[in-house]
Amino acid sequence: MAENFEYTCSQCRESLTLPISLLGQQGECPTCHHVETLQESSGSLTTSTPPGQTDHADPASPFGGAAPVTAENLPTAANPYAVPAANAFQFGMVNPDDRGRLGLTLWISILSFIISTIWMIVVIVTAIVSVIMDNPQRFEGLNEDQAIQEVLTALSGLKSDELEELKGEQWREKIVIGIASRLGIWLVIGMLLFLVGIICYLIFIHTLWAQIKDSPDVKFSPAAIVLLQLAPLAIMLFSFLLGSISPLLSGLLMLVAAIVNCVVSFITYWKLAEYMEKYCQQQAIQARICSPGLALAYCIAQIVGSIPLIGLGGLVSLAAMVMWFMVVFGLKNCAIDIINHKMRLEQERVYS
Repeated sequence: MAENFEYTCSQCRESLTLPISLLGQQGECPTCHHVETLQESSGSLTTSTPPGQTDHADPASPFGGAAPVTAENLPTAANPYAVPAANAFQFGMVNPDDRGRLGLTLWISILSFIISTIWMIVVIVTAIVSVIMDNPQRFEGLNEDQAIQEVLTALSGLKSDELEELKGEQWREKIVIGIASRLGIWLVIGMLLFLVGIICYLIFIHTLWAQIKDSPDVKFSPAAIVLLQLAPLAIMLFSFLLGSISPLLSGLLMLVAAIVNCVVSFITYWKLAEYMEKYCQQQAIQARICSPGLALAYCIAQIVGSIPLIGLGGLVSLAAMVMWFMVVFGLKNCAIDIINHKMRLEQERVYS
């Protein structure tokens, strides 16, 4: 016959009589939903056994050892800590390789973006300096706008008389094609480096969301999140293709792409941080939580920094970049802790 003990919640002071087999385990208060270790609040023990409850450990518990009070191993009538069926779930499969994949893909994407940006700047600046040094006399007596136009003409390898009859979008399109064909291989190298960064970033995001896909609260699959990342890029590409046909429509599409990018950012970072925090609370995982507030602040700063009149000379954008690093590394650490927790539980099941 199993004994009972008296437990009092440290937050709302709700008193409950629980089976002694639950003593020392993590539990969620049915009144205030505070999660803590169940401790005896009085020295008296009773000897009654709740209906349907035995005093042995439940090996099927996802927490290992004796059945946790947040699991469904106790009848609902006898278990005051029973949570709704929608919140009680078994862990899915865990891939230990995801731990290394998270760190590797994150660092490769960061380094690829940095190196590709520096590479493109060096290529363009070198080309401009070369043009100016080859024939500095051609820029004498020109104002700033004329000098810029002359530099672009020289970089494209085209002659001024070839561009005289072209105006607006046609002139810009001709210049871009000329510069791209002249700097060809160097620009391709920079674009390939940037593409590597994008691929690794998408793998990183997919791996993050894959760690909580077994939660019924998560409404987005990892594959859907990856497709969302590509949505703004697809709209921007379509906008560029329409640039020479309808500048107005192209501008509207760029605005749509900016709005979609903001929405995707909120889902990717803020909602993920919220999901991970709730996931760890539901399963009593001791993890390094990435603050949802920090993720929300990053998303807002990203929007504010993109508005010229509010960007404060790039200070907000710089703050957003710093917060991005804090958020992505925080999410990575939380995901690794979730993986370690699942692996530990699997090992306990194997050896129990």
